[in-house]
Amino acid sequence: MTSFVPAPPPPSPGMTTPHQVDAVGYATLTNDIRLLLGLDLSKYKPVQVWRRVMGFTKARGFVDPATLVIACRLDPVLRTAFRDMITINVSEFFRNPEAWETLGERFLPELLAGRSSIRIWSAGCSYGYEPYSLAMLIREQTVRVTPRIVATDVDEAILTRAQAGRYEELQMAGVSPVRRARFFQLVDGAWQIRPELRPLVTWRREDVLQDGSMRGMDLIVCRNVVIYFTESAKTELYRRFAESLTPDGILFIGATESISAAHKSGLVAVAPGFYRRAD
Repeated sequence: MTSFVPAPPPPSPGMTTPHQVDAVGYATLTNDIRLLLGLDLSKYKPVQVWRRVMGFTKARGFVDPATLVIACRLDPVLRTAFRDMITINVSEFFRNPEAWETLGERFLPELLAGRSSIRIWSAGCSYGYEPYSLAMLIREQTVRVTPRIVATDVDEAILTRAQAGRYEELQMAGVSPVRRARFFQLVDGAWQIRPELRPLVTWRREDVLQDGSMRGMDLIVCRNVVIYFTESAKTELYRRFAESLTPDGILFIGATESISAAHKSGLVAVAPGFYRRAD
């Protein structure tokens, strides 16, 4: 005998399940975020952005994203937390150490050989972990080559904090005692980047999805930035990266990322997480 299990009632008007996007609500949200944070979500995956926003809204005790946005206009601390959630400012020094070992042992020596300077773009640099990791890695190999590292991010507040080069103990995960002693100094209970590294990095506000490409880069590092971008946005971004690289230049991406049909963007895979400009 088969038992009858009634179907769940349909959602009330205006309600969505966690994986559904309210089209009207999302359109309003994208406009609100553009005005509030200066971010264009048109090249982000709507389902993933909506899920993150709804989770943040619920966790902060708001009834809907519109109410959250109103509160963000009045509360700069909440606005910063919301912006960090949208732009995913999560990183650490030498994230995925094995990938940095590959960079340091295989690719950097050939990029540094016979030059007086090297041009590097850290795209989506967040709190500065990545550009300073690059500066440390290069200085460990040579003092004769001057790194010219351009660190960009869409978030001006994050760039200000990155430029300060000051990190709490919990943010120092991944920095060995040897590196701490050489490249940092303990000041008022926090770790401060030493003056040796600070001039090697130039900070610039830039949205990788909208602003123009750079040229003549020997190395581009863009790790764990594109996770919520649409496939078409990724393809276009990687094409621009390829155009920005020198003929032997290297693109270094996240450990869990890969570029499908890399040749369509003008790149060729040379190791897990590493691509060379295809010429």
